[in-house]
Amino acid sequence: MYLNLLRFWPHFICYFLFRRKRQLINADLKAYGDFYKVKGGSLFLLLHFLFYHRSYRTYFYYRIGEISKIFSWLAPGIENLIISKDTKLGIGILFFHAYSTIVNAQHVGNNCRILQNVTIGEWKDKKPIIGNNVYVYPNAVITGDITIGDNTMVGPGAVVFKSIPENCVVVGNPAYILKQDGVVVNKKL
Repeated sequence: MYLNLLRFWPHFICYFLFRRKRQLINADLKAYGDFYKVKGGSLFLLLHFLFYHRSYRTYFYYRIGEISKIFSWLAPGIENLIISKDTKLGIGILFFHAYSTIVNAQHVGNNCRILQNVTIGEWKDKKPIIGNNVYVYPNAVITGDITIGDNTMVGPGAVVFKSIPENCVVVGNPAYILKQDGVVVNKKL
């Protein structure tokens, strides 16, 4: 444990130096803590998630910016979780097993859940906008100038090239709306 404190000292310095980013990091820590049922103050949660969750480390490095390249070798994140520096991330986003995940969107809303092998990317120089409380399950692909509405679930393997309204469950390749507002609709996009 004490060796890990030495390994993470640059992380703590950045946490304390960047006041505005600290507020975002605290909101992210709260979301991770609530989900994983880990209690404690911000510093304990920061150490816990930096130590145990490589996907959180990648998210932390995104939050603090380019300065992380100086010390990220001490505790690498997930190398193939790629978050574009142009993407605006909301607070409380959770990345689960986020291996081979690419996030290159205009904006990803608050409290989203993104799993492994997901591609959120541009198509013809246009990037998607992901709303709040969106769950993106494994192997989903979301590309183009589209909007995914709030409270939407994008099912495993779904390929989404068209905008999705709020409160939907989307599945399939090509994607179609399975449920909207809790009612089964089986509607093509």
